Amino acid sequence: MIEKGKISTRQFTILVFMFSLGTSVISLPSLVATFAQENAWISLTLTCLLGLLIVYLLIRVSNIDQKKNVFEIMERVFGKKIGKGITSLFLIFLMFLTAANIWQIGMFITTQIMVETPIQVFSLLFIITSLIGVKMGLEVIGRSSEVFFPYAFLSLIIMMILVSPQIDFTNIQPVLQKNVSGIFLSIFPTMATPFFELCVLLAILPYVEKSKEARKCFYIGVVFASILLIAITFMSLAVLGVEFTTRNLFPTYILGKKISIAAFLERIEILVAIAWFFTIYFKITINFYVLSLGLSHLFQLKTPKVLSTPMSFILVVLGAYLGPNVIHYVEYISYYWAPFTATFGLVLPIVILVISKMRKGNKQKTSST
Repeated sequence: MIEKGKISTRQFTILVFMFSLGTSVISLPSLVATFAQENAWISLTLTCLLGLLIVYLLIRVSNIDQKKNVFEIMERVFGKKIGKGITSLFLIFLMFLTAANIWQIGMFITTQIMVETPIQVFSLLFIITSLIGVKMGLEVIGRSSEVFFPYAFLSLIIMMILVSPQIDFTNIQPVLQKNVSGIFLSIFPTMATPFFELCVLLAILPYVEKSKEARKCFYIGVVFASILLIAITFMSLAVLGVEFTTRNLFPTYILGKKISIAAFLERIEILVAIAWFFTIYFKITINFYVLSLGLSHLFQLKTPKVLSTPMSFILVVLGAYLGPNVIHYVEYISYYWAPFTATFGLVLPIVILVISKMRKGNKQKTSST
């Protein structure tokens, strides 16, 4: 194993939670509402339940060999040559995922907060801070997540409490009366982020101190993140309405603007921005770390740090290429991202399990004869 550091089960739970919220916490309500309208919160509930099946599938993959990461498991199951080929494809997926996340945070800041600043400034700022995390190693990433987790979690909870007086239940009515088909149509696109992307965490699962408890922590992190995502989607629909939630790319941020208490406590949407900065930072850092880990495994390097610096600049350029404008981004996320992530987050784990079982069956037959 290239990585020698270890993280605790608590740190892993927090990393799963932060990764699952990631980009979803601020943009997912809009995507779900586009398909499911006022039933978006119901659709997201079904999606989160199916997401737990994805977690079960990923844990089954990790149980093939609990001491090996996903890259080592692929080589064991497929053989060295084919395993390295599939690893290369998985790393390309990671490059696209990390670059897209970098572009997303840059686009959010330049369209909502600092509109006159070039997007490249924020892309470089986030990739450099993530690069520092990768250089420090997995243990430091885990410890820092414990420090920033309360700020991200409490910011979202406070925001929902303060905006709750403005809930209008007529915005989510009639329930299950119209556009019922949209509930099911939205499941696949919303599975992409974050549930299909959870396959990335297979690379750090072997580095958790207590392997059996780590698998339970995987579920716990996803469940708590799912509950928060459902609550935020419900609040966005109930406060902003279906039309407004659908039209805005970042309805959660707009939700923060609606806070008004006694004409004194107003416009504290920065709470949402703070929460998202932390969640997306850890998502970018985990993706970047796993990408560096995979590259070091592929090229048989001693440490993940070697290629991380040149890769950081490649990711910034790739992010700019992936998101030339907002319209391209919306179309890409709504229609193309789900099939792409499903290839690695759903199809690949199933193939790994099937081939692994076939190999075990063949070994048992040869040993019996």
